[in-house]
Amino acid sequence: MRTLITGINGFIGAHYGKRLQERGAWTMGLDLQPVEQTLHCDDYLQLDLGSPAAAQVLHTLPAFDYILHAGGISGFMVETDNPRRIFEVNVAGSMAVLDLARRTRCRRLVLCSTTMVYGPGVGTGAVLTETQYPEPISVYGASKLAVEALMHAFHGQYAVDAIALRFTHVYGPGRTTECFVRDMLAAAAAGRPCRIPQAGRSLRQYVHIDDVCRSIELAMDAANPRSRLFNISADEIHTLAEVAAVARAVTGALEVDFDDQRDLPNYRVGKLSIARAREELGYTPRLPLRQGIEAYWEASFSAAAAG
Repeated sequence: MRTLITGINGFIGAHYGKRLQERGAWTMGLDLQPVEQTLHCDDYLQLDLGSPAAAQVLHTLPAFDYILHAGGISGFMVETDNPRRIFEVNVAGSMAVLDLARRTRCRRLVLCSTTMVYGPGVGTGAVLTETQYPEPISVYGASKLAVEALMHAFHGQYAVDAIALRFTHVYGPGRTTECFVRDMLAAAAAGRPCRIPQAGRSLRQYVHIDDVCRSIELAMDAANPRSRLFNISADEIHTLAEVAAVARAVTGALEVDFDDQRDLPNYRVGKLSIARAREELGYTPRLPLRQGIEAYWEASFSAAAAG
């Protein structure tokens, strides 16, 4: 079995690539960085999916049994002043990956999407299902919604077997972009206060990277799914103040200061339902926030705290 992972050096791509590597599966990785920075694949292609040449280069690749498309702009806080770049990488780049799947007839393509496609319009008390009308308020969220639409089109017109997973806020060892869970644990390990530049009442729906990788595995293996879109979360919603309380309980001591004047509307999203993922993929989160933070602390911070 041959698997292609785009974004192999990113947070999700690297973790999934490591899992495949540990199982002896043959994997090709694709990312921006030079080859010597890549660890979790058997072959590697350095490629900018947002470049004009990306589609032509992908057209030269051989067939793959499975493709995980984890490459792209990875959050609404990235390239905020460059919407064209977001479009080129996330939409045009994904179009090239979908066309690769069409041309080579891969068994299953899994695309990484986001909770940011929903938007805050329905209110925080709502439970959001995959049939909820999406109203993203960022170019990033809109780009991911456009990719989902292309996925449906490629499935309907070309029978491309693809699934999109709408992840909530992913955390865990190896996260390098903005992550307040990491910031809290790092501060606790160093014995210093933590400044979070958002309100304590700001909402988050966290999911541990291990649950994300397991959801990808389930999506790859799902036989004849009725649906193409799935919410993936820990089935919980918290305020940042509640997250800090959990981190404090795990670490033993943590002082957190919030900016209560800043509550970004991007996060005012109702709790995502994972009922469809439970029923059709067999997905059940194994790491609710307390257990996930405990695992993250032990893997990445407890030794430094003890030293």
